[in-house]
Amino acid sequence: MHCNMLSGIVVSGKKEGKKYILLYQKQIMDKLGIKPFAGTLNLKVGKIIEDLKKIDGIIIDKFVKNGIEYGKVKCFPIKFFNEDAFLLLPEKSRYKDIVEIIAKENLREKYEIKDGDEIEISFKPFIKNNRKYKVYAEPFIGKKEAEITIFYDFPFSSGRRELCYLKNFENSYRKTITGYPVACNIFMENEKEAYEELFDFIGNNGYSIMSPIRKIKYSYLNEWQIEIKISHS
Repeated sequence: MHCNMLSGIVVSGKKEGKKYILLYQKQIMDKLGIKPFAGTLNLKVGKIIEDLKKIDGIIIDKFVKNGIEYGKVKCFPIKFFNEDAFLLLPEKSRYKDIVEIIAKENLREKYEIKDGDEIEISFKPFIKNNRKYKVYAEPFIGKKEAEITIFYDFPFSSGRRELCYLKNFENSYRKTITGYPVACNIFMENEKEAYEELFDFIGNNGYSIMSPIRKIKYSYLNEWQIEIKISHS
């Protein structure tokens, strides 16, 4: 299995995808760079959705139209049958364990997908505005990892790192992880492959690296993050 792969079961929605895609279409085009098909593919992913709620993505902003407030939508770039697409997590979703997939084309028709089919998607590296973390840290030399681990040497060997936790502990010190833009890659397993994919993405796009790399552990998913500078030349 690909290191960034996530599987889910296709289910029917409430037939409101077209309405919401049209409402959010301009922001989707501006921020995601695609003109989406007016509809979504719903994927039941189970408990992993709790991790996705914790991970920052590309944000489609909330807005008000005709006195109705439409919530923000968190977006993650993915590959779907080797096609570029986006996983959406609406702030005001009625679903507890379902994500929505959008792409340029009607995915159900193109790939003859039906309810009950198990589908695999893979996360792609992307750039996002990261949240600021206030953590408790300690220096360490070795292979131990924490909720957030900042690596000052190669991550896959015994080396210098900071172990960071969200709760205070004895002999820890306060540390702020800044909210600068980061290149990131979300993965479930094979962390080295995900690490290499992220650095390929940074190199191919000409981004400048501005910080040591860090790894964040969630309940099921993991994430590589590294602060970058984007050249506007």
